[in-house]
Amino acid sequence: MHAVATKEGFSCEYSNRHMDNVSVDAIIREDGRFLAENSIFASFDLFVQLKATSRIPLERDGKWSFSLPIKQYDRLRNVRITSPRILVLLILPEDPNEWLIHTDDGLITKRCAYWVSLRGSPASENQSTQTIYLPKSQVFSPSSLRELMTRFSRREVISYET
Repeated sequence: MHAVATKEGFSCEYSNRHMDNVSVDAIIREDGRFLAENSIFASFDLFVQLKATSRIPLERDGKWSFSLPIKQYDRLRNVRITSPRILVLLILPEDPNEWLIHTDDGLITKRCAYWVSLRGSPASENQSTQTIYLPKSQVFSPSSLRELMTRFSRREVISYET
């Protein structure tokens, strides 16, 4: 995540224990240099909940399914927050030796990360976990992060779509 944010000129910092308790693992921050056309905000934060799995999630209708603890689900679906929040899921290879490859020629992270906004998703009747769906088209990449930050700078609300 840090590499993706830095590539686009955004700062990225890992949150403290207090923020982790409210389902925020990292903050992508724009400090005022970013001005997209029609921007309302020039300086703002994007809160991110990070998850990773080495099990390939089930795919249904172009979406990955992932089981999220209810406590985190409820915090991420909250509509009464000012800073936008997203979930980023990194899907890793099953073999931990393939997660990260470092050589003189490069630093390679295998597989891909996907993002989703759970804002406005329905309350769950489940007690422990809720299955969510991340569109395979929502790859967490430098260009998709720039697009997200552009939308957030325009005060656009990105809600969960089932």
